[in-house]
Amino acid sequence: MRLFVTSDTHGMIQSVRNILKNLKNIDYIIHLGDYYRDAIELNREFGIPTLYVYGNCDFGDKEKYEKIIDIDGKRILLTHGHKYYVKFEKSIIIEKAREYGVDAVFYGHTHVPLVYNDGDMIVLNPGSPSMPREGSSRTVSIVNIENGIIVPQLLNIDDMEQCIGNKRSGTKN
Repeated sequence: MRLFVTSDTHGMIQSVRNILKNLKNIDYIIHLGDYYRDAIELNREFGIPTLYVYGNCDFGDKEKYEKIIDIDGKRILLTHGHKYYVKFEKSIIIEKAREYGVDAVFYGHTHVPLVYNDGDMIVLNPGSPSMPREGSSRTVSIVNIENGIIVPQLLNIDDMEQCIGNKRSGTKN
């Protein structure tokens, strides 16, 4: 199972489109809020099943700020993160994820990429492909679930776009 995870696109999805055009075997697009409509647009364009939650810049049903999904035998909490004060500390979101009994928590809001194991739980923030903060790069994430193991990987969009451009122009690094 291969997941494409993004957050905080804020209506600027051209770089995400460019990356998705060059990635193969994506089973789901997951959007962690702040312009969830971008997720709907990507679904329309690529036809890849898409899951999303609302962020603090999205307005609508408050029930859509988080959801737990079951994919390939793994339970994953999807949330934007603003309700858990992730800009200031991670302990609240970790505690909530443990309460839910999930294998991983994916969140956004900070625009800063982060991936680590908290004991037996994966914690992932894919960063932002459009508005990175705190000196981070524009990023998204690929998450592979293989043989019951969740393997997240951050992708630097600038590096990927350079590689894509080089392939098209026939130049090498």
